[in-house]
Amino acid sequence: MPADPLLILCGGRSSRMGSPKPLLPWQNRTLIDTHIAAARRPVWLAADGTRFTDSPRAEYLPDSLPDKQGALSAIAPALQHARSQGFNGVYVFACDTLLHPERVAALLHTAAHTPAWREGVVMLAHGAHSLPLLAHWSAQLASALTNDVAAGQRRVHGWLAQQTTAQVPLPAAEQPLANFNTPEEFAAARAAWQALHPSTFLIPNHAPTHPPERTRTQPNG
Repeated sequence: MPADPLLILCGGRSSRMGSPKPLLPWQNRTLIDTHIAAARRPVWLAADGTRFTDSPRAEYLPDSLPDKQGALSAIAPALQHARSQGFNGVYVFACDTLLHPERVAALLHTAAHTPAWREGVVMLAHGAHSLPLLAHWSAQLASALTNDVAAGQRRVHGWLAQQTTAQVPLPAAEQPLANFNTPEEFAAARAAWQALHPSTFLIPNHAPTHPPERTRTQPNG
């Protein structure tokens, strides 16, 4: 059985960024393409009907609900898909990060011996701030999450409060890379990444030349 897949969450509104975060320029390609290329495992995309890349490595999955109703709506079908294919779970990976997907997976896997890995969620954290969208979600949660999303649950932290969870500390030097919502935060994350990789030349930002293609996928069941 291959390694548990990477589910990249890339269907958000990006309203504070002003442009789609998956298409932000990073390392001479778009952010979403950089993440896909870096992964050493199956890659699934939760894009809510938007097609950001033609990468043959990436499989698009529909959200449970239409019109961008949150991360739980995106994660539930992925857990169902993982369970049907015999995976233990999925690595949930929000696209608005400069962390390497395999670095995130390696950190999370240090908790593979815990009950949360087998039946709940293992997430990165820094201080009191947990990062459930940089986390390993067990496929055993598939039915419960699907039912709760259908019943109206939309709050990630609220739902996780009822589940078995564990946290893995994110090293302090990498915390500025974890996520960003505005152009200023993206610039700060780039600067932090450059400080960690001083010998790597970063190509200056250029706006993406092609808008994402919007398609409609049928929500699950």
